[in-house]
Amino acid sequence: MDIKMNKQKKDMRRRGEILEGARPGWPETLTALSLYLIGIIMLGIGMMQIPDEQAILRINIGGVGNGLIGLAALFAACALRVRNLRAFGFRATERKWLLVGVALGVAAFIGCFVIEGVYFHFITEPNNQADFQTAAKGGILSLFVLIITGAILTPLGEEFVFRGVIANALNRYGALAGVVGSAAIFGIVHGFSVILFDAFMVGILTGILFRKTGSVWPGVVVHIVYNSLNLLYYSTL
Repeated sequence: MDIKMNKQKKDMRRRGEILEGARPGWPETLTALSLYLIGIIMLGIGMMQIPDEQAILRINIGGVGNGLIGLAALFAACALRVRNLRAFGFRATERKWLLVGVALGVAAFIGCFVIEGVYFHFITEPNNQADFQTAAKGGILSLFVLIITGAILTPLGEEFVFRGVIANALNRYGALAGVVGSAAIFGIVHGFSVILFDAFMVGILTGILFRKTGSVWPGVVVHIVYNSLNLLYYSTL
C-alpha cells in the first residue's frame, strides 16, 4: 500500500515538474498570433461601419474587442499542448516588480513624447488617435469607460498574447529574440505609423520585465499605467 502511494506521489510530482518546466513554442505562437490578427482585422472592419458621430462607441467597442480577442487567443494557445496557465506567465511576482512596472509605465509615457517629437519632425501623417481623444474629452463618464476599455482590457489582451505567449516562446532563443523580437512583432501589429515606435518601446520594457520575472503581471502594470496616462493627457487637449 505504501509503495503504491509513494509511486503515485512520485508520478504527481513528476507531472508537476513537467508542467512547471513547460513553455509555449512555435505552435502556440503561430496559433495565438494568427487568431489575434484575424480577430483584430474582423474587429477593425466592424468598427469601420460605425460612423464618426459615434466615435466614442466605436473606440470603446475596439477596446473591449481587443481584450476579448487577446484572451481567446491565449486560451487557444494554452489548449494546444501545455494546458497550464502558469507556463504562460500567470504566476505571482514580488511587489517590487509591480512597483517597477509603475515606474516604467511613467517612463514610457514620457518617452513617447520624445519618440513622437522626433518622428513628427520628419514625417507628417493623419491623427490616428482621434477617437481616443474624442472619448477622453467626452466628460468624466466617457473618460472612465475609456480607461476601462482602453487602459485595462486592451493591455490585458495584448500582454496575454505578446508577452505570455510570443515573448515567452521566443525567450528560449535568448534575450534578443525574446525581448526585441517580440517587441518588433508587437510594434508592427499596431500599424506603420508613429504608434509602431511607441508600441515597440512599451514592448521592450514589458519584455524585459517578463524575462526577469516569468510573470505577465509587471508588464500588464506597465501597459495599464502607460495607456492610462496617455488617455488622461488626451482629456486635457
